[in-house]
Amino acid sequence: MKTQIKNFKDFIIIALKGLVIGIAMLIPGISGGTLALSMNVYEDIIESVAGIRKHFKESFLFLIPLALGALIGYIALVKLVSLGLQYIPIPTITLFVGFIIGSLPSIYRNVKNEKFTAKNIICFIIALLLAAGLGIASHHLGLSVDASNLNVGSYTLIIIGGIFASCALVVPGISGSAVLLALGLYELIVIKAIPGILLDFSANFLIVALFAIGAIIGLIVIVFLMKYLLKNHKTVTFFAILGFIVGSIFSVYYNHDVFVNEYYTILLNNPWQFALAIALLVVGIILALVMDHFGAKKEKENIA
Repeated sequence: MKTQIKNFKDFIIIALKGLVIGIAMLIPGISGGTLALSMNVYEDIIESVAGIRKHFKESFLFLIPLALGALIGYIALVKLVSLGLQYIPIPTITLFVGFIIGSLPSIYRNVKNEKFTAKNIICFIIALLLAAGLGIASHHLGLSVDASNLNVGSYTLIIIGGIFASCALVVPGISGSAVLLALGLYELIVIKAIPGILLDFSANFLIVALFAIGAIIGLIVIVFLMKYLLKNHKTVTFFAILGFIVGSIFSVYYNHDVFVNEYYTILLNNPWQFALAIALLVVGIILALVMDHFGAKKEKENIA
């Protein structure tokens, strides 16, 4: 591992980077993996998880401040996002889409000098259809979880959501929260269950525990998978990531959660929200591009 926690200053620096990643995990469209990459902790996260048995102490000392910072960042922003989804749902979702669109250049840089071969294009299309399919399946199959009526199907969906959400930390460019939004799980898990466990432990424990199990399983699997893919099939992997991101834009707008909560009805009854949605789309794109700019600048300085 490149990063070693030797003193309190190192602890604070890693915690602050974790705080940024925690905020990213909450906001659909912002990839924790991309920000980890730009802050030069991505490889350390991969190595600390993949090699935890090999160097347990170093991994533990690195992951503790990172996790603590992520938790603080998450808690700090969750109420604001909750209010946005309650009063201006489509504009809030459109802000997330702006983040997704603004993150595309950072991923495209990894393939811009590569040839658009048949294999690369096929992988892009398959990933795009898979991501779009999540939203379609969510809506037409009624994929959702009622916290008051949990069953085997609900348990399974929550665990699957946890597996997908863990991608946010590991796969650059993919937002775990955006996938949860597409699956109709975002509001239940991210906005209600996780923050609510401190207020009503018994009502939220099972949901959070199942989600955590899925996240741990996903994290372990995806860490080793990404380590292999980026080492042996880097170009085709990034084409697939691009496809998944583009497909997720469709799923964010077309999923069970959006239709069940009648977000579009709210939008149609409040025409001014159209203008707000467009404004927030632009804001999201600009903020994501600004973060990408500073991340790319930092990366160039480190190379130099």
